[in-house]
Amino acid sequence: MTAATDLLTAVLRCYQPHCRYLTSAEVARDGEVVRGEGVMRIPESCYIDDTGHLNSVEVGICYNQLLYHVIAASVRDGLLPELADWTLDDFWRRQLPDVLIARFSCDFRRPIDPRSFCFELVVDRATRRTLRPGADPLVSLETTFRCWDDDGGACEGAVRVAIVGS
Repeated sequence: MTAATDLLTAVLRCYQPHCRYLTSAEVARDGEVVRGEGVMRIPESCYIDDTGHLNSVEVGICYNQLLYHVIAASVRDGLLPELADWTLDDFWRRQLPDVLIARFSCDFRRPIDPRSFCFELVVDRATRRTLRPGADPLVSLETTFRCWDDDGGACEGAVRVAIVGS
């Protein structure tokens, strides 16, 4: 196993085995943004009979998985200055209780085959501020994403993430 595979495995550990949709991912700084790209596979929905297409619930799960991986890789590799004082131990401690989706929107252009598709997440802007003296800082991530498959399926969206102090 590579370090990247080890990180992905650790990031997905909090998911039930049948809900680990992110099979591979790469994260890098691209100028002013951090970009994560991953391959998703949903062989069977975790909550509904087969609809034949990706739906918004599954997009949310996939987004979370890639987001967690992007944050973990950013901490490990120093890609986001707003998280420069974090260690991976900080990420593991804060992954579930402190990373919150504040706003989520998604537009489907064409149906996507959930059995194999690509997912790209871009951290377009990150900010860090202290809301009150002595409190942990709030980190806000403005992100965009898009999904596509080999048959022209497509969706895109925007998500605001808040990383609150614990």
